Amino acid sequence: MPSKTLSYTLILTQSPVQHESNLTAQSLVAELLDAGDTIDRVFFYQDAVYIGLESQVPGQGLETSYQGWLELQEIQQFPLQLCIANSLRRGILDETEATRYSKSANLKAGFQLSGLGEIAEACQSSDRIIRL
Repeated sequence: MPSKTLSYTLILTQSPVQHESNLTAQSLVAELLDAGDTIDRVFFYQDAVYIGLESQVPGQGLETSYQGWLELQEIQQFPLQLCIANSLRRGILDETEATRYSKSANLKAGFQLSGLGEIAEACQSSDRIIRL
């Protein structure tokens, strides 16, 4: 009897430049996709929202962890969502918010700003929620 495929939402909370949870999460997502499971969304919360900052430059010899997310997203189209409140407090703006606050947009392509309602929806629709 084949195993049931599961749907997952990942919630990341750690800074992508100060913590390895981003790379750990990418490895996990790759394994889940290889197993035939689906990713409903990846939600970046608290300092994890820095993953979407366009002007971020990794240190010499370090990988750019955002690129791994974009590559995984190409395998299965799932949203890469940054908490809008956390993003705004850290100066990360999409075109809409940049216009609202008369600032320059600096959200990396492939990522989107979303509210906490996305997490509530994920709790209803995903089989598993994983927080890293």
